[in-house]
Amino acid sequence: MDKFLNVLDITRAGAEVALEAIGRGSEPLVFARVPGESPLQLRAPFFLNRAEFASAFPAGLARRGEDLICAVQDCFLLGPFGAVVLPAGQLLRQSVINLEGDALQYSLAQFTGQYPGTHIPWSSAEAPVFAANSYATNNYFHFLIDSLANLHWRARVPGATDLKYIVSGYGAAAEATLPFIPSAYAGLNMEAAGRQPFDGTLLFCRSLVFPRRVTGADSLRVAWLRQGFGVAATRGTDKLYIARGDAQRRRIVNERDLMARLEKRGFLCVTPGALPVRDQAQMFAHARLVVGPHGAGLANCAFMAPGGALVELTHTGRVVSTYHELAGAAGLGYGAVIGELLGDPGQPILADFAVDIEAVDAAIAEAEKGI
Repeated sequence: MDKFLNVLDITRAGAEVALEAIGRGSEPLVFARVPGESPLQLRAPFFLNRAEFASAFPAGLARRGEDLICAVQDCFLLGPFGAVVLPAGQLLRQSVINLEGDALQYSLAQFTGQYPGTHIPWSSAEAPVFAANSYATNNYFHFLIDSLANLHWRARVPGATDLKYIVSGYGAAAEATLPFIPSAYAGLNMEAAGRQPFDGTLLFCRSLVFPRRVTGADSLRVAWLRQGFGVAATRGTDKLYIARGDAQRRRIVNERDLMARLEKRGFLCVTPGALPVRDQAQMFAHARLVVGPHGAGLANCAFMAPGGALVELTHTGRVVSTYHELAGAAGLGYGAVIGELLGDPGQPILADFAVDIEAVDAAIAEAEKGI
């Protein structure tokens, strides 16, 4: 892909400076390495019904790139997910999650969905801007974990709290179609006056500060979310099942039977997406055990107190470490029940599936031993 893109690595082309100097000098490209993040230690799942997938959930240190804070003079912020492009057309590598064709095509589709925006040919920000927006902010997990929680950097970078910031990369009208975005702002008492207007097309920035784009949970992001939404550190007592309800995709085809079994075990069946984000945070803060299908609703496990447990339900076509890592960052035990894909194997993220209810029962029994 680098053959077709003019990609610039800021750690090669820019100057390394102390964290205190970020955004304060006149050099066009600078970066600071930020030590101090606790390594993300993962535990092996306390339950996994299909041993052939054990390699997807390794114990030990999670693989993470180094933490960088970057500052760029005279650049464009391109699209809702925050790609940073220099006037000469160079794309900064650190501003995108990856350079794979599918990921870039998805970002391009989001950009063209916003086009032509409200400004032609672009809008401008004369004052310095802090950009927290990252990959797929139209998805609750990526908005909450990858973008909103990036605001923890503002407290770590001197002077960053004085900057206007971008979180979602969508204008107000587009945000209104994604109710969790304005709901999260309201839950954190984030006034519109503090945000930099940006409609997700092109924003020319005289001075831009942003963290290296990464996806996935870490302890600092989880701590920032817990503090911001005011959840208690004391472990709750509730047992929750995240129901798919009348969802049109990723349905558990035997969910009715599963819910009947779980209700006998004292679970509350909930649909958190119907609630304001602050209410979702409080609901999960009161939980000690959560069971749910792979999906953005499991992002709320970030609000659970350490010592609880998460059991993820997924299928053979969608076995990923996303929620194993979230559990590790949040201090939770993690178990997985892997069912059978029933839909199009070419679209596994959308496919319906069936789970073994006895395996779910066994996972819950293991979880309750540890909590």
